[in-house]
Amino acid sequence: MGIAAGLFYNSDDAENCLDWRVRPSDEQYDTQKERWNDLAEHLREDLGERSGCRLSSWLQGSYKFGTQVRPASVDEEFDIDLGVYFIWTGQPEDGDHDPIDLKSFVQDSLADYVEDDTNDASGVDEPRAKCSRVHFDGNFHIDVPAYHLDDGRDARSLATSENKWENSDPKAIYAWWKVITGQADRARCRRLVRYLKMWATLKIDAEARPSSILITVLVADAFDDLDRDQFSGDDEFLREIVSTIASRLRDDAEVPNPANTKENLNRLDNKKSTALAEKLDELGREPINLPSGWLV
Repeated sequence: MGIAAGLFYNSDDAENCLDWRVRPSDEQYDTQKERWNDLAEHLREDLGERSGCRLSSWLQGSYKFGTQVRPASVDEEFDIDLGVYFIWTGQPEDGDHDPIDLKSFVQDSLADYVEDDTNDASGVDEPRAKCSRVHFDGNFHIDVPAYHLDDGRDARSLATSENKWENSDPKAIYAWWKVITGQADRARCRRLVRYLKMWATLKIDAEARPSSILITVLVADAFDDLDRDQFSGDDEFLREIVSTIASRLRDDAEVPNPANTKENLNRLDNKKSTALAEKLDELGREPINLPSGWLV
């Protein structure tokens, strides 16, 4: 492991390495935790009254995976995903509410939450196709997707704006993530995901940028295939991961969801997928150093 490895991750000088610069600070993490806990409590109670259903909530996305990165500019925000689950037995169609009902319940509940001056919520966006978004002071937002949950079958379906139920199970993909990364190596894999997420934010225009979950799955798959005894510092692991991902995308741009192999996580068209592979090749050819512009 050379000097470059310490520029990426150095437990003896944490504040002067890339890992420290791209991940949330402890204070930012704690502030977000306090806010999403408060919102989750409000939603479980309020949505239960609105719907007449039992409610549960579950944190998901990059915050849950431990791969959240800092906003790359003042115009961007930290992102948190908090799923709410309307519980009834049977299929989604067996309940009293359709997908639009659930999405409307969530949107109205968030609007009421913002009106409460005792919290730091600052506004609600117009409903999105698969979630509602509430913004908070302190440069972050929380996306709230709504699901049907049959807890007896441990089965989930996402409510969409097309008034359809979508096969979507964030719990299943998180379970996959824990297995494929393994307890001993998970911290390094998280760092590798964060490095590539920040690189993509800084180097790729938003419309051509791979999604957070796509990067997470690509890194985890590549990491799982490595002969890890052949590599030492994060610099060496990152170079090999980048090369492996670029090669994979050149061979086949489709990236199946590990929890639902019928779903392709790569939303980029062929031209953008090819461009992504080329940019990854460029990154892999750079000297093992901190790429220009990464220290934000």
